[in-house]
Amino acid sequence: MNSFVDTFSEMDLEAGIQGDVGSFALVMIVAILFGVLLFLLYNLYFHDNEPQDGSLARSLILLTPALTATFWMIQSSVILSLGLLGSLSFVRFRTPVKRSEDVTFIVIALAVSIACATMNFAIGAVLVGILFAFTIIRNFWTVSLSGKGRFAVVTFNTRQDTTVAAIKEAFKSVGLQSQFVSSRSYDGITSFVFNASKVSKEQHEALSVKLSEFDREASFNIFYPNDRLGV
Repeated sequence: MNSFVDTFSEMDLEAGIQGDVGSFALVMIVAILFGVLLFLLYNLYFHDNEPQDGSLARSLILLTPALTATFWMIQSSVILSLGLLGSLSFVRFRTPVKRSEDVTFIVIALAVSIACATMNFAIGAVLVGILFAFTIIRNFWTVSLSGKGRFAVVTFNTRQDTTVAAIKEAFKSVGLQSQFVSSRSYDGITSFVFNASKVSKEQHEALSVKLSEFDREASFNIFYPNDRLGV
C-alpha cells in the first residue's frame, strides 16, 4: 500500500513539474503583458481624483507572472496544491491594504493569472477589457455628465476624535460638495482623505480656516490635480 502511494506521489509530482518549456515561455510572456495592462488599468482607474498606491500598481507587473508560474506548476499536482495551501497560511500583509479597491486589483491579478496558467487567454482578455471599459465610463463619461471636472484632494491629519460626518459638514459650511475617500489611524493620528468638487480660491481659504478650527495642531493639505484650482 505504501509503495503504491509513493509511486502515485512520484508520478503526480513529475506530471506537475514536467511540461512544455515553449508553452511555459508563451504563458509567462502573456502574463507579463497582462501585468502591464493591470498596471495601466490601476493608474487609469484612480486617474488623478484619488491617491494612488504606486507600490501596489508596480507590483501588479510582477505579481501576475509570479502567480501564473505558481498555478502552472501546481495545476496537475495534488501534492503541490496541498503544499501551496499550507505555505500560504503563513503569508500575511505586513502593511495593511487601505482600500477594498486595492484588494480587488489583487484578486483581478489572481483571476488573470489562473486564466494564463490554464491557457485561457481569451477569458483574461475579456475580463481586462470589461474593466477598462468600466473604468473609462467611470472616470470620463460620468465625470463629464456630472460636471465634476474641477476638484481638490484634501488630506486632514488629526489626533482629535473627529468623525467623517463632522468634516463633511465643514466642507458644506463653506459651500463645497465633498466625497469621503478613505481614512487610516496610525500612532494616534487619524488621516482622512476627501475629494472636494469645484473649489475656488475663496473656498480654498475658507476651508483652511474651517479645518484649523477642528484641531489647531492638525495638519492638512489641499492638492489640485492638473492645476484645477478655480471654478
